[in-house]
Amino acid sequence: MKLVRVTNDNLREVINLKLDEAQRGFVSENVYSMAQAAVNPNYQPRAAIAEGRVVGFIMYSEWLNADWATDPRPNEYYIFRVMTDKDCQGKGYGRLMMNTALEEIRAREPKAIHIGYSADNHLARNFYQSLGFVEYGRFDWGDIAAKIEFK
Repeated sequence: MKLVRVTNDNLREVINLKLDEAQRGFVSENVYSMAQAAVNPNYQPRAAIAEGRVVGFIMYSEWLNADWATDPRPNEYYIFRVMTDKDCQGKGYGRLMMNTALEEIRAREPKAIHIGYSADNHLARNFYQSLGFVEYGRFDWGDIAAKIEFK
């Protein structure tokens, strides 16, 4: 698994990724994410590549200069988009993608990495907890807030 910047070469593949029907409403469409990234240079959109093809998408940012970053937190990061194509789920790609993203962010020596998810998304809650995220409340928009802190 590798994560690569979304470029003209892989944009169409990223936009064409689809969620399973049961996951719709939990994750924004990738075209919306790419529009956000186009106007915010701090956003880091990544295509997840496995076996020579795009299997997922992830986007994160330092907790600065974003509409959700009302209280800037320098050197803290927020992963706010994670999705694996419906045809690629159940193959371990989501875990590989998250582990690869966490390694990429850890290389920046952050104080913390945050993630949010709907209280109704039990699969996401269990998955993120298995990666070491610890819940600490709710974001202003209602999602459960979880983070991994570093000393």
